[in-house]
Amino acid sequence: MATSFKNKAVEELRKAKKEQRELEAVAHAQHVAVEYAKTVANEKRIAEKMSKIGKGEVPVSEVETVFEKPVKEKVVVEEAVVEVVEEVVEKPKPKTKPVAKKKGKSAKTKK
Repeated sequence: MATSFKNKAVEELRKAKKEQRELEAVAHAQHVAVEYAKTVANEKRIAEKMSKIGKGEVPVSEVETVFEKPVKEKVVVEEAVVEVVEEVVEKPKPKTKPVAKKKGKSAKTKK
């Protein structure tokens, strides 16, 4: 049986979750609007570039130019290599104890 304080707590949780969902929806809508604006700007930039290429204003060689990052030269320092030779020492095998023979009736006597 639910008591009044439990019902009140449930109602407060529902209100808090509803407010949280509304805030998330607003944040999502803003994020989608920003992404859409970026997409539109990119499409506009690409369309302008393609129209310039089509008109021949920009040489094709400039379009295909790939910019490479300058490569830093690595300084290689040679170090003296010291070889350490380790001798493998075989450990003596532990002696095994002889297995005791089973005592009992032989197979012939069991029949």
